[in-house]
Amino acid sequence: MIHHPWSLSDVSIDDMKRAMERLKDELPRSGWNITSYGPDKSPSASLELVADSAKKKASVSIRLLDRTHRPHPGAPSMIYVDLTSECFQPPKGKNVD
Repeated sequence: MIHHPWSLSDVSIDDMKRAMERLKDELPRSGWNITSYGPDKSPSASLELVADSAKKKASVSIRLLDRTHRPHPGAPSMIYVDLTSECFQPPKGKNVD
């Protein structure tokens, strides 16, 4: 398995909210199954999208961390992506060079 977290910041919170809506709408069109969309179980109830792709053998958790009303100076709002996928394996009888 490969675990790959990354994040996006320095974008307006309104743009991030629109991006989360687009992800919810567009991922299924690319073969992803949305398994949940809504507030997560954290105290801040961050918006979270969880999706799986059987074809890509991957799962993704995407959270919108809205820090616009928090007393943490310098902590930017962000979209946090946590992707987990199986390692590539060549089909039977094929070699990878």
